[in-house]
Amino acid sequence: MTRPITIAPRPAEVYTVAPGYHVSFLAGAADGVAPFDLIEVVMAHAVAAAPQRHAGTTWFHVLEGHLQITEGAGDGLRPSIALAPGQTYAIPAGVAHVASNPGPDAVRFLIGGQPGTIASYVAQVEGGAWA
Repeated sequence: MTRPITIAPRPAEVYTVAPGYHVSFLAGAADGVAPFDLIEVVMAHAVAAAPQRHAGTTWFHVLEGHLQITEGAGDGLRPSIALAPGQTYAIPAGVAHVASNPGPDAVRFLIGGQPGTIASYVAQVEGGAWA
């Protein structure tokens, strides 16, 4: 039987990666025990992330509001799914994608992925690489 992994809560640090786009790290490689990255995002209306792709599968889970996922391959990005509260969607490794807020209110959602993958992307964006 596998033993549960206990991850201590992190201090409440909120990073602003773009106006209206706020990220909090909940678990990740820095914890030393988390087998995944887990972040919480609060995104204002009419805000979208820059297109991105990751080495591992990326999971989106909506807590409040609505989230539009746009994804694609070499032939460009196209809307793929609109998520409502309680819905989860996975993007396979290497697939380009964008998350955006189509609704009038903020959307709050979780992103999970391979350890270090999501956290390193957010760190790059926070460091000025936001497109």
